[in-house]
Amino acid sequence: MAVGAFIAEAWEDARPGALGFSGATDAVIAQISRPEAMRQRIDPPAQRIFIATTGGAIVGFAATRHEGGAAVELAGIVVDAAYAGRGIGGAILDLAVRTARADHRTYMLVRTETSNTRALGFYERKQFSRTRQLVEDVEGEDVEVWELVREL
Repeated sequence: MAVGAFIAEAWEDARPGALGFSGATDAVIAQISRPEAMRQRIDPPAQRIFIATTGGAIVGFAATRHEGGAAVELAGIVVDAAYAGRGIGGAILDLAVRTARADHRTYMLVRTETSNTRALGFYERKQFSRTRQLVEDVEGEDVEVWELVREL
């Protein structure tokens, strides 16, 4: 699956300081980028994936998950480093927000590492507000994250 290959390539290009890949290892990335794992993550209707392409190549994506109620969770946004700063992440987020509204969701939440100032700034510029700080287990490693929420 092309998205899985994109994740693996983005990890290879960006590590070890890859934004949004906190706690990830080569083994974790290999596992989550397998076609079977990708199919499980994007199985509608509870989950959706949004893909940005240029010239037929994937340059970014985002995924959302709805687990009932009024909220939708943004699993994150990944943009190829060569295309960063061109508005691709914002465009993908805008599409995810429009889709969530059409699905009658009233708010979106996202979690990102407390040390990821770039992502925190992006989400705050996009009308998300920090609500609480958590510690998540990522493959056996404790990772401090902020949960941010945006009303739709």
